[in-house]
Amino acid sequence: MLQTVLSVRSVESGTPLASSRTETFLQVHRRSIAFGICVYAALRILVFSAAFPLFNSTDEQFHFDSIIRFANGYRSMPGLPPVSPELARTATLYGSPQYLTPEDALRTFHLDQPIAFLHPPLREEKYQHWFTYWSARKNFEIHSPPLYYMSASLWFRLGSAFGLTSWSLAYWMRFVNAVLYAALVWMGFAFVTEVYPGRSFLGLAVPALLAVFPQDVFLGMNREVLSAPLAALALLLLMYSLREGRWADFYLLGGSFCVGLAFLTDISNAVLFFALAAVLCFRLRRAKMIAARSAAFRLLPRSTLLAAILPVLWVAHNYIVFRDLTASREKIAALGWTVKPFSEIWQHPIFSVHGALYFLEELMKTYWRGEFLWHGRPMTLPAADWFFVLSSYLLIAIFAAHFIRCLSSQPVQILSDRLALALLAASFLFLAVLSLTFDFGRCFYPSRALPYFVSGRIISGTLLPFALIYASGLEVVLSRFRRWIPPEASLAALVLVITLCDFHAKVVVFHSPFNFFSLWAHT
Repeated sequence: MLQTVLSVRSVESGTPLASSRTETFLQVHRRSIAFGICVYAALRILVFSAAFPLFNSTDEQFHFDSIIRFANGYRSMPGLPPVSPELARTATLYGSPQYLTPEDALRTFHLDQPIAFLHPPLREEKYQHWFTYWSARKNFEIHSPPLYYMSASLWFRLGSAFGLTSWSLAYWMRFVNAVLYAALVWMGFAFVTEVYPGRSFLGLAVPALLAVFPQDVFLGMNREVLSAPLAALALLLLMYSLREGRWADFYLLGGSFCVGLAFLTDISNAVLFFALAAVLCFRLRRAKMIAARSAAFRLLPRSTLLAAILPVLWVAHNYIVFRDLTASREKIAALGWTVKPFSEIWQHPIFSVHGALYFLEELMKTYWRGEFLWHGRPMTLPAADWFFVLSSYLLIAIFAAHFIRCLSSQPVQILSDRLALALLAASFLFLAVLSLTFDFGRCFYPSRALPYFVSGRIISGTLLPFALIYASGLEVVLSRFRRWIPPEASLAALVLVITLCDFHAKVVVFHSPFNFFSLWAHT
């Protein structure tokens, strides 16, 4: 019977029977396939986290120090503290200079292997010099939104209870990223299954793209490691809250609370408050009966309170302790930045065509691949960078055009499409506003010469909306060629290309004498 139905549908729609069988297979086995994709994603993060040495070029040492301090009961106080002796010792003995130092200089100054493994006289000389250097460094991340550090401190304590110390404890902190990233991939699958239940290609493409997404921030310790899955959880629960049934209100309250938690992970996640507002408005409009509308209005203040309570308490704490709502003034001063006068903002090069194109191009590059340096150079393939930039903006444009033209889909899907575009656009705008706000002084990045915030990791909370937009645009394009090429085959080819490019760019780190495998071999 199923074969007959498939044959009739494929003849009527012009779709090859093999394609219909593929779609049926994906629908039947979608959970098993999604679980396998999550396992692959976790293994990829785990292996690359072990392959990269300590500490990467996105201030990983300061994030680790913040975790150590929170694990030891840190209490906020004015002033940036120097890094802890534990961090100074670990960074001195096992931290790799390969991220920023040219390869020839490493050999010249005997920095081509961990100081812990040098001959005793040289080890003592190097240790004293670098331990003094690290001990004098100020931790400018300590006053950042605290949720990641508070959560990671629990994992830190568990690792300490197992007897892990020094470099092994630092890698232990990295390895939890595999679990968090697998959760992100699964939530991507759950989101598509909930909102777009009939689109089997999208249900495969979104988790597959997330599984191979080459953003390197997930390979180290960083607030954004928690930002992406927490933002995805908030969006998923908000979509669940649009169901009919008794649990819808609980999903709304849970999603509202997660929006507040995401803000406490990174301020860039403030864009999620727009998503919450949109869902609340949607629910109010849908409540046609007087009683239902009354219940929806009663839920509005509770949802708002749950979303705002923790952010408000954190902001109030910052004002009481630092006289600064975001506790960022001391970090800004330490980096040598100053706030621009309002009159100078409009002289920023981003208002030129060249400046705007540079901002959009560089931001999309780092959004995909991240910002790790190796011997002072980006870990990238120029061809891959251009493919990511061009394909991303092309598919965003196709998605937007298709969305505007096809408004006959279900209301929840229209809301989801609008939110995906709005969240991505608002996040890009957030970084543009940051670029306008500051004079970056002598800072290396951003700088006066290139005064742009183009760190894609800062807005990694939008990974799920971006994957949805990219996969949906890809679905529109591939549907035009499905008579000749199954969309799933094209998706597999794309995933393979992304995987190979990512591996080619990062394979050099597997030879590092500073990474987990080398350190493990010496113990």
